Amino acid sequence: MRPESTPADVERLFLGAVDQALSGDEEAELAARLEADPQLRARLEAYRAAIRRLHEVPRERAPDGLATLILRRSRRRRFHLRRSDEGLAFRVPAEVLIPLLLAALVALFMLLASP
Repeated sequence: MRPESTPADVERLFLGAVDQALSGDEEAELAARLEADPQLRARLEAYRAAIRRLHEVPRERAPDGLATLILRRSRRRRFHLRRSDEGLAFRVPAEVLIPLLLAALVALFMLLASP
């Protein structure tokens, strides 16, 4: 067990244990941590039980027209977004416009003020 392990390392080991994706060294480190921390052991068991219960729940099918409805809404939204963006291509942001106007005014003043 490494003394420099952070809570993020412990979380990574925890999630790897639930997914059964740990190497031999990582499994040994997790086993040592579970022996030392009963709260972590209880949390791991509760999570594993929840995963087991989720796998036992029967899967439901989506309604037949759901995919068509989602596709139609996304196309409609995309069309409206595209139409609202058409005018933005010809607009100049204020961060660019104000310095340009100030520069033009200063140039005009310098031109008119020179003898």
